[in-house]
Amino acid sequence: MEERITSANVQLMMNNHKNHDKMKKAIRPPENWQDFETLCKKLFGEIWGCPLTIKKNGRLGQPQNGVDVYGKPKGENEYWGIQCKGKDNYTEQKLTESEIDAEISKALKFEPKLRTFVFATTAAKDVSIEKYIRLKDQENCANNSFQIVLYCWQDIADLIEEYHDTFNWYVNEFQFKDKYDIQVSITTKGNNGIINPKFLKCITEYKLKPEQMTDPFLDLYSRTRFNPALIQVQPISLFGSNKINHGWCSLTTFIQNIGGRVIEDWKFTLQFSDYVRKVDDDFTKNILMYEKASKFRTTWAFNERREILFEPLNNAPLIQKDTISFKCFCIPKFDSKEVLISWQLLARDFNSTGEFKLIVEPTYEIKRNTEFVMNDSDVRTCEEITEYITYK
Repeated sequence: MEERITSANVQLMMNNHKNHDKMKKAIRPPENWQDFETLCKKLFGEIWGCPLTIKKNGRLGQPQNGVDVYGKPKGENEYWGIQCKGKDNYTEQKLTESEIDAEISKALKFEPKLRTFVFATTAAKDVSIEKYIRLKDQENCANNSFQIVLYCWQDIADLIEEYHDTFNWYVNEFQFKDKYDIQVSITTKGNNGIINPKFLKCITEYKLKPEQMTDPFLDLYSRTRFNPALIQVQPISLFGSNKINHGWCSLTTFIQNIGGRVIEDWKFTLQFSDYVRKVDDDFTKNILMYEKASKFRTTWAFNERREILFEPLNNAPLIQKDTISFKCFCIPKFDSKEVLISWQLLARDFNSTGEFKLIVEPTYEIKRNTEFVMNDSDVRTCEEITEYITYK
């Protein structure tokens, strides 16, 4: 049966259109460029189907080659990059052709080569800029380079409406004062973002054997020289291990509720990158105290997956403006220059994620060793780095 278009139907369609426009106007841009980058990471991670692997590029102050956020969309083999251009809508700032040219030039140096380069901006749509982007895209593709796409704020608002997870995160929580929000920080021993593990550096010099040195003396020397493998591991006592591994680095994590709602039924995890060899929690190793202390345990270390789990005692909520902290430890790999840490908070009505990067600057206990060789070709100096362990 053919549906009749009545005045009531027309009025209903008009009301729906007005409500849709009202909804779109309610989706306003973030207040600062940092939040805009975070929104782009969340939105395009959902669009591209790679929410766990899409990343912000480096940190503030580092050269980014025109790319603020990058990732591999699901099914793609090459990286796509996003340049986030926050603009002040109140003064009607616009994206300019010179800005576009400058960012494209930078993005050409991004490694590995990009497949697609996206301009995401809070600026309003502009027909001349959209035309310029189309021309630059055509020019780039003719030169066998990446394609170029532009999303102005109206485009981004449309996408936010279409993607459920981002809509709930941004519209229902992020934009309103009565929202869930946390602030996470990780401090090191020097509170400078640098960790200083101490390792053992064994330097062995292979020298040509003096003619007057007898073979028995050489054999005796070889048997008595320092050898880290001969160090015996001491047993654990009832009061905990008496072994001190100087590679452990202490980290303190602070979680503050800066939102307007109580966070309930929550837990928090730290996931360390493969630049880390070991992780540990702050729970007692005293066998006599273990059972009593277990009632107050809040942290667990999972070495096989380099993860630290924190759960508040008695499932206590995190109220507004309150801060909770916990301590954990890690040992970086011997050749690590940095440690990447991803954090995640899971709660009843709220989830949040973030990342930290710590610089690794190791120190060394030096042990020197000499070995004698028979041939000039065997003369050399070798270094081996191992864990530096002492005993109480």
